[in-house]
Amino acid sequence: MKLRLITTGICLAFCLLTITNGYSQKSAPLSPVDQGSWIIGGGVGPATDIFGNGRGLGFGIKFYFENGTWQLGPGVLTLGGDLGFSIFSNKFLGAYHEVWNNVMFGARSAYHYGWNVPGLDTYGGIPLGIGFSFYHHGRLYTGYQPIYPYLGFFVGTSYFFNKIIGVNGEFGYNVTYANIGVIVKLH
Repeated sequence: MKLRLITTGICLAFCLLTITNGYSQKSAPLSPVDQGSWIIGGGVGPATDIFGNGRGLGFGIKFYFENGTWQLGPGVLTLGGDLGFSIFSNKFLGAYHEVWNNVMFGARSAYHYGWNVPGLDTYGGIPLGIGFSFYHHGRLYTGYQPIYPYLGFFVGTSYFFNKIIGVNGEFGYNVTYANIGVIVKLH
């Protein structure tokens, strides 16, 4: 399954590159994220183990949006929201199987800086919110973890092929340890 997800991600990235290069405008913006701009994005990758025993396969997906709220020195400070889902699965002794499902959402803030390179955006920030965790093992027990605080950090980079669409990668302790995805600038 893991290989299938990686292969699918590579194929999607290749298709995105091919399509956007065909429809791209003359050049990517010098500063993709600026004051007043709205961006949305999403990505997939190995999930953080918020709850669970730290073993097994973890997969995460997240979506976010940000607004360039304040000009702060040479960069822009953004405010927005974050929504993520992760699942961990582990099998013990061939018979005992447990699954953890985590849902997290909250506010997100980041500082964006473009380095005066057309299409490039680098950033770092924090998410802050709440999460829910649902646990299941075998046929014997199903439970949940009450609401828990969701706090993390991330650093990332985006490259815009034109004034609207690009690719994105993030690292840190968020919904995922690392993810790759797509980013779209709405304004």
